[in-house]
Amino acid sequence: MILRVWRAQIVPARIEEYRRFERERCLSMLRRQPGFLGVLFLRQAEDRVASLTIWENIGAVEALTSSPSYRRTVRELTESGLLAGEQPEEVFEIEGANLRADALLRALGS
Repeated sequence: MILRVWRAQIVPARIEEYRRFERERCLSMLRRQPGFLGVLFLRQAEDRVASLTIWENIGAVEALTSSPSYRRTVRELTESGLLAGEQPEEVFEIEGANLRADALLRALGS
């Protein structure tokens, strides 16, 4: 499995608009991608965000970047003016895990 980390700085006055974009645009786009297993949307302070996405394999991550719906979503986010600064991303191979899925889902309210 692969973990992809994307980070960004958001215009603080528009954080609610960004959260709506995550829920309405990003999540639905991700769910349609082959090999997508899950996502965590993260916040740090008022203006820093990250998303951790989990994928079946590196091929799924590579396919994401060429997906028309992914490219469209990235373009919309870039043109929205919600982002400030760079948006670095990193990809990690998951070598081990110990997740309590039931507890995680309860904690997330899902």
